[in-house]
Amino acid sequence: MTREPSRTLAREARWVWRGEQLLGWGVALVVALLVAAQLDGVLALALRLVPAIGLLVCVVLVPSLRWRHWRWEVRPEAIDIRRGTFTIRRTLVPMLRVQHVDTTRGVIEQSLDLASVVVHTAAGSHNIPYLRVADAAEVRDRIADLARTADEP
Repeated sequence: MTREPSRTLAREARWVWRGEQLLGWGVALVVALLVAAQLDGVLALALRLVPAIGLLVCVVLVPSLRWRHWRWEVRPEAIDIRRGTFTIRRTLVPMLRVQHVDTTRGVIEQSLDLASVVVHTAAGSHNIPYLRVADAAEVRDRIADLARTADEP
């Protein structure tokens, strides 16, 4: 059995996820409040409470749980990725299957000095998000070297 991966994402990942949750639940809350203003009784109360509770839980709790569960490791034989919030998913990408590897930086990642490493195989791609830029470049180069040597006899 392969040991659990130990490397973590940058701590700023939690703030990116908090922002995503805040945006989604904030829109839901505003819509629910507008609809609830037209109603009375238990339904109006539920329309006010459910999105407010969802906002609170998903902004405070979910990003911390997600960050705590997100782990990754680059080994000579495979890339090991473990992720999830409530359901944990683990993926092993054999180095023999790696076709190429990229680093990407979206607008939010650029503002926080973060980058993501994307590993491409014939079956699709796998992402290690929210690493510090220097770490992402180092990981990208290491995966590229290991994938190149994995093809050699």
